[in-house]
Amino acid sequence: MFGLSKLRLFEIGVALLLTLAAVIFVGLTVWAAETGHISVADAWARPTGSSGTTAAYMTIANRGNTADVLKRVRSKKVKSIEMHQATVTAEGVVQMRKVEGGLPIDAGASLVFEPGGTHLMLLGLGDALNAGEQLLLTLEFDRAGPVDVLVPVSAAGPTTSVSAVQIMR
Repeated sequence: MFGLSKLRLFEIGVALLLTLAAVIFVGLTVWAAETGHISVADAWARPTGSSGTTAAYMTIANRGNTADVLKRVRSKKVKSIEMHQATVTAEGVVQMRKVEGGLPIDAGASLVFEPGGTHLMLLGLGDALNAGEQLLLTLEFDRAGPVDVLVPVSAAGPTTSVSAVQIMR
């Protein structure tokens, strides 16, 4: 074939395979860098009362070069988790509204979930959450994918900064 020896064809094949492997490696490295840009700090949740409903708070930082969107939050211990934003009307009345479609986080910016502002409503807890316990929440991002966060339960606010551990699925 084209006057090439079997040895030369083999060398060309090996060179092509090594080039393909290098391209795949670089692609995976870029992908891993893009998905590891989310960090979480100051996570905490209030203990539940008799209603089986409570709220969780945290600061999510996007340390990447591209914007991302927090699409949803889930937990095995909670029937439903809704993202809520609190706003004050002209009359001074605080209103909570459910956020649909997710919350964007610009590159280099942070999203703060705090009492009296944007927060996570945990609805339908099977068991009560007591101070001193921890709750595993999975934050699902459009680009970064799922990020698991162990959230301490405290009546007084965050006890320590909690870093998120990204779980690739």
